[in-house]
Amino acid sequence: MPKAEVQFAEFGTEYLDDALRLTIQAGWTHSRDEWAMLLGLGFGFVAIKEGHAIGAVCMKLFDGVATIALLIVDEKMRGRGLGAQLMELALEKVGQRECRLIASPLGQPLYRKLGFQEIETIYSHRGVVATVQAPHDVEWATDDDLHQISEIDRSATGIDRRALISALWSKARFAIVRSSGRVMGYAALLPYGRQQVAGPVVARSTVEARSLLSFLFSHHAGAFLCVDLRPHTGLADWLNSIGIAETFGSTAMRRGEPRVDAESSPHTYALATLLFGFP
Repeated sequence: MPKAEVQFAEFGTEYLDDALRLTIQAGWTHSRDEWAMLLGLGFGFVAIKEGHAIGAVCMKLFDGVATIALLIVDEKMRGRGLGAQLMELALEKVGQRECRLIASPLGQPLYRKLGFQEIETIYSHRGVVATVQAPHDVEWATDDDLHQISEIDRSATGIDRRALISALWSKARFAIVRSSGRVMGYAALLPYGRQQVAGPVVARSTVEARSLLSFLFSHHAGAFLCVDLRPHTGLADWLNSIGIAETFGSTAMRRGEPRVDAESSPHTYALATLLFGFP
């Protein structure tokens, strides 16, 4: 009997269980709900063999930018070009948009061949957080703050990410800094697999970013927390000192000319987990 051929199709919800199997196989902590949230924010493609997805890629399209959020292939099927074929389908959908992603060392050679170039290193911190004192200038956000949080995020990233912020809002808790009654910075704490991730963090300064994180951490002493930092934030030494140690680095990469510009302030200090790609 001839071997079953691999086919490619759009990533529908019927493949979520297969996607979960692939991430469990890879030792990743994504849950089925997180896959569903990621797919709900964008779209993707799957490689199919004998009725099951053996590879998947997810992405999100914005006005001028696309982000590749996740690419995975069954470990038994690697080395056959499936990852490259999935990426080519995704890039065809991207069209002329700038495309961004976060690459592991394993994935970087493929992305370079596809025309991606390194932008910066993302430093992932993981650990059990020590007791941290809550600052007095930070508070929990309310439903009335959602619009302003989305606008602050757009200022920092240059991208309208209201869909992402709204998706996080339903699952995460948001801390904010106000000035003259307006939201000036925010940080989210998202339950993610068996851990919690602090991010995004958008602030006007390192001091403000640290205050936002301190507020979140003060309510979770002894919990296992994760923070994915952009470079030159001035937060790494402090995170190391309170038990959230730098554990590995990933590479933010770009394909195509930059098409959006963030404002000079505020800045993005931490990402909304590596799952969602580079902002």
